[in-house]
Amino acid sequence: MRILAILFLALSMAACNNSPDQSQANQTDHTHLLETDSSLLQAPDSAKLPPDDEMQHYAPDTTDLSPEPSTAAKIMIEGRFHKHEVWQGAEQKSWMALVQDDSVFRLQPSRLQVTTYFDPVFDKGRQIRSGREVQSDHPSTLFFVTGIAKLQASEVDTVGYPSQVILPNTSIDLNFKGKTYTLAASGDSIQQEGSESYSVQNYRWTVTGIKNGRKITQELASDENFESAIYVLLWVGDLDRDGIPDLLADLSNHFNTSKVTLFLSSLAEKGKLYKQVADFKTEAYPEITSPDSVAKP
Repeated sequence: MRILAILFLALSMAACNNSPDQSQANQTDHTHLLETDSSLLQAPDSAKLPPDDEMQHYAPDTTDLSPEPSTAAKIMIEGRFHKHEVWQGAEQKSWMALVQDDSVFRLQPSRLQVTTYFDPVFDKGRQIRSGREVQSDHPSTLFFVTGIAKLQASEVDTVGYPSQVILPNTSIDLNFKGKTYTLAASGDSIQQEGSESYSVQNYRWTVTGIKNGRKITQELASDENFESAIYVLLWVGDLDRDGIPDLLADLSNHFNTSKVTLFLSSLAEKGKLYKQVADFKTEAYPEITSPDSVAKP
C-alpha cells in the first residue's frame, strides 16, 4: 500500500475493519505476549473474519519473531503489519518520534507500543492473532527513530516542496536557509499495452546541492522495474541540525510493499550529500491485487 500523505505515516499491509483489542492492553510487550487459552487453537471452519467479541479471546502468536536488524540506526512507522515485519523487542528500545503539532515539527522521546490484531492474510482459519499494530504515545507521529546519537529532542526546521511524486525526467527544488537542493528523477514512463495506465522503468533519484562550497550530485536510489508504483517523498527537514535538510521517502518499487527510508546529511561520506541510515520494509502478498494505474506522465 503506497503512502501518499505528507503529514501522516499510516501503513496497513493487512486491511481489516476490526478495532485493536484493548482487552490485551496489559500484554502489549512484543516479546512477552502470552497465549490465554490453549483450547482456542482449533481452527474455525469459516474463512470470514470473526466478530470482534470473539477475536479478543484469540491467543497472541509469539512464534518465529524476526530478530532485531543489525544496523545501528533503525526506524519504524505507525500502522498494522504482519508479525514478522515488526522485529522482536522493538518496543523495548529508546525511540525518538518526529511529531507534528499544527505547523510545528518536533523530535522528542516516545514510547513505541506494539499490540496484536487478527491478520486476515496469515490468521485466516486459525484462532490466533499474529498481526502487529504499532502505535505512538504522541498524536500525529510521522516516524520513530533510534540508534542515532546525533539526534536530540528539539523543534525541527522543515521544508515545503511542490510534489511528493517526481515523474521521470522532472525535478523539484528543496529550498532551505538560502540554499537550493534539487531532487531529480530520470527514467522511462511506458504506457501499458491495451490500457491507459503507465509503468515506470529504469527509474532513479539524484540530488544536487552545495556542501562546503562545492556542488555535489549524488544518486540516492534506483530500480529497473516497478509494479504500479513510484518513489514517494514523505518529508524533508533538518533532523540532525547541520544546516542541510534530511529526507524521508518510500522507495518501494511495488504497489503492495513499502520501503520507508531515512537519509541523513551529517553522516554522509566525503564528497556526498547524504547517507541512507535506516529503512523499514513491508512485503507484497498475492492475496492483494494490483491497482489499475499509477500516475500518468
